[in-house]
Amino acid sequence: MGRKSLTVAALLAAISIVLSLVLFGCGASSTKPEIKSLEPTSGPPGSEVVIEGGSFGATQGTGVVFFSGNEVTVVAWADTVITAKIPSDMAEATYGVTVETDQGASNTVEFKVAKGAANAPKITSLTPENGKSGDEVVIAGSNFGSTQGSGKVLFGTGTAQVEKWSDTSITFMVPANLSPNTYGVTIENSSGKSNEAIFKIGSEQDKLAAQKQAVIDYLKAQGQSTAGSEAWTCSLVKQSTEDPNWEVVAIGIPGSGSEEGQAFRAMLVFNNMLGGWECLATDGPPWTGVEFKGESVPSDLANE
Repeated sequence: MGRKSLTVAALLAAISIVLSLVLFGCGASSTKPEIKSLEPTSGPPGSEVVIEGGSFGATQGTGVVFFSGNEVTVVAWADTVITAKIPSDMAEATYGVTVETDQGASNTVEFKVAKGAANAPKITSLTPENGKSGDEVVIAGSNFGSTQGSGKVLFGTGTAQVEKWSDTSITFMVPANLSPNTYGVTIENSSGKSNEAIFKIGSEQDKLAAQKQAVIDYLKAQGQSTAGSEAWTCSLVKQSTEDPNWEVVAIGIPGSGSEEGQAFRAMLVFNNMLGGWECLATDGPPWTGVEFKGESVPSDLANE
């Protein structure tokens, strides 16, 4: 290629880059924003809400957060998380929260403004954030109450034993006999219920090992062969954002000699009553007709 051709190619490349910056913006997302969750899902006027999702854009730029068409103040902005402040004069009602950027408007997620929750407890941190049954965990925050009274610490679907209680700090013990998983921690007192913090039991490898065993137990119950299952691998495909207790995993079966390995997927749910993982099906996706205690597979996992 001659010098003239190289010069023309370089010029065209430069023009392409400039046009990309003009059309999509530097640091901006090139796809429409999406809201996955709000934390919390209700709160009093003047409080803050964290919006989690994606494609918001690295910086706010012209981005706006609306509560049913009412623009609210943005406290912090990143591509996957936004913190917004509810106006102090906003009326008590349920609002549709949307994020709007140059790429368009997001889906709508409901938030309830509840004046009665003004003094509800608030969790700011857990120390530590992971461990095992029997460990002591310290919750830091506010509005817990100077004494425990009727207050309680909710851990997963049960309650945890409280060791110490003050208005800004609570020490509790992680309940016994819990399997590797992530658990929601909230505080409930006479003023209301707090936001949720997450406590993790066991490593990711512990969790995957428990899930693989649940799949093996399911196959055995179905009369299917599990020969060589000690060499099987288990990896996460997707966790539901609608209900984190539901997950799809991929089971890998190594081949022998020149044979290629095989793989299949399994639908699992964390059975809080039993404190462990339960395999519901291995015939999918799609996961047609799969249910757990009358609840169907979350829509975001139906085809995973």
